[in-house]
Amino acid sequence: MMKNKNVIDKIKKIIGNKNVLTSEWNKLPYSKGWRYGAGNALAVLKPGKLSDIWKILQICVEEDIIVIMQAANTGLTGGSTPFGNNYDRPILVLNTMRINSIHIINNGNQIVGLAGSTLYDLEKKLKPFDREPHSIIGSTSIGASIIGGICNNAGGSLVQRGPSYTEMALYARINKNGELELVNELYVNLGSSPEEILDNLQNKNYKKSDIQNTNKLGSDDKYSKIVRQINENTPARFNSDNRLLYGASGSAGKIAVFAVRLDTYLKPIKNKVFYIGSNDPDVFWKIRRDILSKFKTLPTLGDYLHRDCYDAAKKYSKDTFLVIERLGTMFLPTLFELKRKVDNIAKKT
Repeated sequence: MMKNKNVIDKIKKIIGNKNVLTSEWNKLPYSKGWRYGAGNALAVLKPGKLSDIWKILQICVEEDIIVIMQAANTGLTGGSTPFGNNYDRPILVLNTMRINSIHIINNGNQIVGLAGSTLYDLEKKLKPFDREPHSIIGSTSIGASIIGGICNNAGGSLVQRGPSYTEMALYARINKNGELELVNELYVNLGSSPEEILDNLQNKNYKKSDIQNTNKLGSDDKYSKIVRQINENTPARFNSDNRLLYGASGSAGKIAVFAVRLDTYLKPIKNKVFYIGSNDPDVFWKIRRDILSKFKTLPTLGDYLHRDCYDAAKKYSKDTFLVIERLGTMFLPTLFELKRKVDNIAKKT
């Protein structure tokens, strides 16, 4: 217990008392997932600087403490909270949402998203450039983080763009000698020491000439071809696909990601949504195969909705529908955050 207190005291000196949450009530929104996953954490940390994350990681490596990196804690992919209490060491949840800057580079064709940056903010930032982020529905509306998607190769219903992917990132890892090291694969000249690199990035203390041209990918450039191969024996997408494991991409919490560099997408001139219903699943099987094999342009996305899900949404989701209709999707992150707080208060009483 004394050792844990000393660790907490050290971290408080770095990020301040108010950004170290230790009471069970204050930790709850961060130690319990929206959908699933919950467990005990020694503390929840809310740093405001990338270099402070580095200092915290140094302490945790030295003291042999588990670190769970967390952004919006949407519960979409899991892994952003403790899962049960069968851990052999203390856990610190490191929430990055105070570090949410997004840098637009290369005339809007690429961005650099810092640790807590969200798809929701990215969509707004790209509007003046007539471009879009990788994902523009669902996860965007509830405030999901850019880096969370990359770490889990997210993007399940996206047909054209496929999984979230990049080969350009800035992250910390434990090397073969058990030492913490910073890996700069952003291809942006930011300095030499970890603190210098992290501070220069966060303060955008770099010039256009410091952004290197590279043949490293900022998106998955093969999925649109793979998804058309309908007669292959292998699935178009599956977990832990070696093709999509690179640095931060598919890392799933094994490293601490400070930033990623991603491609953006030209916004379509016109969008159209088709809703098709059938009592025969083979109808959808045939439609899917025809679209993937014969259509000149792939659909942006495709989703299935079982009749039971439709009935449940019709009965229980009227409030969400009315919010979107009257206030638009921009209010959804606020609505979900309010719901989380009400749920926590209700459980306490």
